[in-house]
Amino acid sequence: MNFIYLNIVRLSWFLGATTLFMHDKIELQKYFNQIGNPIIDSMNRALTHAGDGIFAIVVCIAFLFIRLKTALLLFISFIISAGIVQLLKHFVFSDINRPYFTLRHDPDFRIIENFTYHTSNSFPSGHSACIFAICTVIAFQYQSKIAWQILLALIAILIGLTRVYLCQHFLQDVIAGSLIGTLIANYCCVLLKNKFESLNKPLRIR
Repeated sequence: MNFIYLNIVRLSWFLGATTLFMHDKIELQKYFNQIGNPIIDSMNRALTHAGDGIFAIVVCIAFLFIRLKTALLLFISFIISAGIVQLLKHFVFSDINRPYFTLRHDPDFRIIENFTYHTSNSFPSGHSACIFAICTVIAFQYQSKIAWQILLALIAILIGLTRVYLCQHFLQDVIAGSLIGTLIANYCCVLLKNKFESLNKPLRIR
């Protein structure tokens, strides 16, 4: 069966890499910073939370009552991808600062109200790894539902882009995070899909 979700995600990687090749990352970040308005600011502040760990745990718990197999694959994918991201952030690329650190003294920088900016440990994006891991697992489990796959891919891409819009990550940080989340989740699903067949049912509470 054709995994449409992965094709859309691969296209987003290609477009993102092409954009980075054609534009300076600082100028690109300035562009994202200037295109917004208070309404879009509010939307991005809310949407970006779909990439944090709390949201991932909530999704895992919710799927316990839908399909145990999916819940377990979600949890494993989230833990592994989050671990890799944190290792890279704090031990390999610890000297890479976030866009806000670079642009905060720029006179044209547009501050988003009621938002807490971070300045360090920019690469890779943990929120992007998280949301792409979640969406990849769900899309893999529901490959027969093409509309779901398309929607999940668009959601993952949108949440990743909120991190650029909010000046919390450069575009390459988001691409790297999405690669980690997608690849880990996909391989977990492929390697473990036959291991949990007995759990292909919802949790029953008696």
